Amino acid sequence: MSPLQLALQFALLAFSLIGLSLLLWRGRTWDRAAAGVVLMALTLSYAIDNTGQDRFELGVILIDAAAFIALWLIAERAGRWWIVMTAGLHLVSTLVYVAPFLTSTSLAWAAMTLIWVLWLLTSLTFFFGVWEIEAARRFAFGGRHGSTLDDGGGSRPAPSME
Repeated sequence: MSPLQLALQFALLAFSLIGLSLLLWRGRTWDRAAAGVVLMALTLSYAIDNTGQDRFELGVILIDAAAFIALWLIAERAGRWWIVMTAGLHLVSTLVYVAPFLTSTSLAWAAMTLIWVLWLLTSLTFFFGVWEIEAARRFAFGGRHGSTLDDGGGSRPAPSME
């Protein structure tokens, strides 16, 4: 791996770990469970991935497939859109591992680049998940404790769009 690729990989890893730590800190039970699944899959993938991009990594594929199934089961119970999006992106990135079997080496590098882009999008969903958690809290307060959310409940004029 070139120094640029290594730096990019560590930057994506740091970005992901910041998002996951925010989810573990601010999230509820299902949010923390989903963050734990992603963190476990990330740790196990790095632990067993010791080869280049030209080899078939059955262990990494099995870890990613198990993580997808766990994320999907959590998403069905949690009702959080960020978990659904994370599970979907995880499924697509898992299916990309089949690409080297379809054609030449150049597609394998394109698939690796696609996996990194999907990981960046997955990391962004972590931050949107933190936003969703905070928005759900503000909505639950319904105007109490300094919240300015106006949900339009009750018999009065429609809420303003401020």
